[in-house]
Amino acid sequence: MSDVSVQLVRDFFEVNAFHVMTYWQHDAVRARGIEQGLQLYVENTAFGSEAHPCDFVLRVGDVSALPRAVVEVRAWHADRFYASLLESNPVLFDVAKPASVERARHVFGCLDVPTVLVISELPASPEPRQRAIAVLRQGGISHVLEFATVLQELVGRINAHVSYSPSHTLQTLRLLKRYGLIRRQQLEFAFPLEAPVPSSPPSVDTADEAELSDGDD
Repeated sequence: MSDVSVQLVRDFFEVNAFHVMTYWQHDAVRARGIEQGLQLYVENTAFGSEAHPCDFVLRVGDVSALPRAVVEVRAWHADRFYASLLESNPVLFDVAKPASVERARHVFGCLDVPTVLVISELPASPEPRQRAIAVLRQGGISHVLEFATVLQELVGRINAHVSYSPSHTLQTLRLLKRYGLIRRQQLEFAFPLEAPVPSSPPSVDTADEAELSDGDD
């Protein structure tokens, strides 16, 4: 579990009061020799008696409405998840396959186990976004969690004056926040990413028109 994306997702659920278990930590799964890649089993320790509906695309604070879930991390940070990408990569739907869901049900001991796919981001434009969501729903995914939401909630919850040394990822975010390198919850960085633009154009010596005229005579 050295992958940074997986660790950040794990931290995200833990700060939301979830107990997080990787697939290989469950004896029954290990005994079968199952390799599930980047899956996490998460259970809400602060959950009440009834589940509350939440949107298909989870927003900041929405996960508190989930009692439990099997989570697959497929961040693919270089990509935006258009319908064409989803349709050409069936591996993205592994978490919703019957065998995967059945294993999660066995781990939790109940039938109600939503599936959550963590991705980099969906298309920004409404029409391509809705097409991608339709493909994800057809593939059996219960919810999608965009990585920006993971980071926004982590940064919002981290206290800049508290040590998070057990988690290298949280400690890194805490230090960035502590020294003002992350401002607000939009994850804006305080240092410039481009070369500064001069406030005024450089001065250039030019000859006086009268001098030019004299020189021409």
